[in-house]
Amino acid sequence: MLTQNQVIQLTQAIKDQSNTNSKFYGRLLEWSDITNHYGIGLSDEYLFSTGEFPDLLPMFKYQDKLKLTPTKALKPNLVIERLIYALDCFKDWHYGLLGWNCEHYARLVATNEALSYQVKLSPLAFLNNGGYNPDAVRVF
Repeated sequence: MLTQNQVIQLTQAIKDQSNTNSKFYGRLLEWSDITNHYGIGLSDEYLFSTGEFPDLLPMFKYQDKLKLTPTKALKPNLVIERLIYALDCFKDWHYGLLGWNCEHYARLVATNEALSYQVKLSPLAFLNNGGYNPDAVRVF
C-alpha cells in the first residue's frame, strides 16, 4: 500500500529517471533470482519494480539477469503514462502471490492484461481465476 505522498514522490521519480532513448523505456522487463520478477523499464539505469513495495531499482543490480519480456505491449510512452496512473489507482491494493503480484501489475500496465503466467502455470492456478485478475482490468 502506498500513501498519497509516496505516489507523488514515485510519480516524480519516474519522470526524472525516464529516458525515451533507452531500449528499456516503457518495456515489460523480467529478471530472476529464486523466482521471476517483473517491472517496467525507465532507462538504461532504472526500472520500476511492480513488487510488494513499488520502487525504482537501479538496473545494474540485475543487468546479468534482465531481459525484455516478449509480449505485445502498448507503445512505450503510453506504458509510462499507465504506470503513473496505476500508482494512484492501485495504491490501496495488497500484494499477493496468487492474486495481485508483480507480474499481474506489470502486464496490466504494459499490455492491459492482468495475467500472471507464473500463477497460470502453477498447480495453484485454480485458486485465482487461472492466474487472471479480472478486478484489476475493471478498476484500471
